[in-house]
Amino acid sequence: MIANNEEGNESQNQAKDQVENDSASELQKPAENSDLKALQSKIDELEQKNSDLNDKLLRSLAEIENIRKRSREELERVNKFALSNFASELVPIVENFFMASENAPKEEIEKNQLIKNYAQAIIMTEKELMKLLEKNQIKRIFPLNQDFDHNYHEAIAHIESDAKEGIIVQVIQAGYSISERLIRPALVGVAKAKSS
Repeated sequence: MIANNEEGNESQNQAKDQVENDSASELQKPAENSDLKALQSKIDELEQKNSDLNDKLLRSLAEIENIRKRSREELERVNKFALSNFASELVPIVENFFMASENAPKEEIEKNQLIKNYAQAIIMTEKELMKLLEKNQIKRIFPLNQDFDHNYHEAIAHIESDAKEGIIVQVIQAGYSISERLIRPALVGVAKAKSS
């Protein structure tokens, strides 16, 4: 009988422990749920911060790239402007070489070897200057027998001619451009119909 009592007590103890465990579990569930909710809330908050930081990073990278692009464009513009100023100052010198070679006395050059050597040096220098200008995208505008273009030419005379009206029949001064930007227009005489 004592054994039965012990078994009964043990059963009761187990049932009592089970009830206590169930009660403790029930009490822990709300605590666990609130802990899970707090953790989920923290995770959501961190994910939002991460997303915001990624967005800021992408915007910053885009802004840096835009600054680089604008800086490159500004540097190119400054370089072209500096080159334009240099070219504007160099153009009259180049034109002086053209004028010297065009107005050289051809007969005297052929008669005297020293003068011939001098004339050849002027022509060689003129060619080297033109190579330098072309290398830097500076073009000479000498539009003889071409249609008048107000973007590159400035008409300072209308000349009666048999040529079609609007054709350039005289170039008074050559023009120059750099990368399609006009440095100075060509001064020209344009054909007009002869009066009867």
